[in-house]
Amino acid sequence: MDHQTAMAPPASAANDVLEKALDDLDGLFEAYRALADRGRTSKLLRNATAVKGLTRELAAAADAYLATLMATAHGDVDTERIASCRTAAQAAMPRAVSREKDLAALVSEKRLPNTGVRDDLGQLVNLSLHCRAALDALGPTVDKRAADAIGNKVLVELRQATLLYLSSARQGGDGSTEQPRAAVVSYLEETEAHAKGFEALANESTGGSADTLGVSMSKDVVTALHQTHLKWTTSSDRSAG
Repeated sequence: MDHQTAMAPPASAANDVLEKALDDLDGLFEAYRALADRGRTSKLLRNATAVKGLTRELAAAADAYLATLMATAHGDVDTERIASCRTAAQAAMPRAVSREKDLAALVSEKRLPNTGVRDDLGQLVNLSLHCRAALDALGPTVDKRAADAIGNKVLVELRQATLLYLSSARQGGDGSTEQPRAAVVSYLEETEAHAKGFEALANESTGGSADTLGVSMSKDVVTALHQTHLKWTTSSDRSAG
């Protein structure tokens, strides 16, 4: 993904915490890819049934981690939320947790950079968190039920797109962003269309300082969705050509 994202970067402390979350997700994804590399010497790879089970657990753990992260209230990720994400992930991979040292040794045989996938996941997570923050800021000064209806639809669609992106990245297996981006561009287009409902609510604003912040943040979400959809569509078109 382009390193210049549409969303403004979060505050430094919050950004550091979110980076920890992305590190965790990156680790789960790298372990998943390492299990598929039959050229490695780890004893883990000698039992195909065990490999299948561990692979399935790592996928479920990453999905649980992402879903918990994106459900962060008010869009504020803190250390307590990271702890909840890790708890959810560990609950989904009991056998993988018991083989943690073996998995670490497997991964260390050959590191697999996942920079593009990591950045894309970061963008999708940021979109969701910014949407939650915008809803908090916008809600008190507009029709709350209308704002919640739009926001909930956008948040559900973003969660679906993010989980689909990660699933597609796992299926691709090579760490490339082309296939997962292509898998979710239609979701992003639909989500953008729904998020534009925020603009209609913004027209009801009274101009107060809190209201102005909510309007600005909600417009930022729509802009970010549009730019992400446009970039990823262009990327998919290039790969198809």
